[in-house]
Amino acid sequence: MAYITLLITIPLTIFAGLFSLSNTGIVTLGLWPFENKVDFGVNIFGLAMLGIGFLLGALFVWIQYQKIRLKLWQESRKTARLEKELDSLRQKPETAATPTTVPAIVP
Repeated sequence: MAYITLLITIPLTIFAGLFSLSNTGIVTLGLWPFENKVDFGVNIFGLAMLGIGFLLGALFVWIQYQKIRLKLWQESRKTARLEKELDSLRQKPETAATPTTVPAIVP
């Protein structure tokens, strides 16, 4: 899985860097119902969109694994509680010194 991640991440990073260095023009950005427009460099806008995509992807992965982290936390608490109980049982002296025997039935 790590190889697939590297095969995607490294070329994308190289592409983003080359895109940022190559495109230094100005672009005007606006949203239809609003009158305000903003001028950005294409390179800054491209890197900003790449960063926003990275953060959104990280957020989605974090939300997806939240259930697994909760289960792991619950299991670790359960393990600690059972270890404490086992230690307390080991420290108690034995109450019965000799076991009771059941008489055998002879036919």
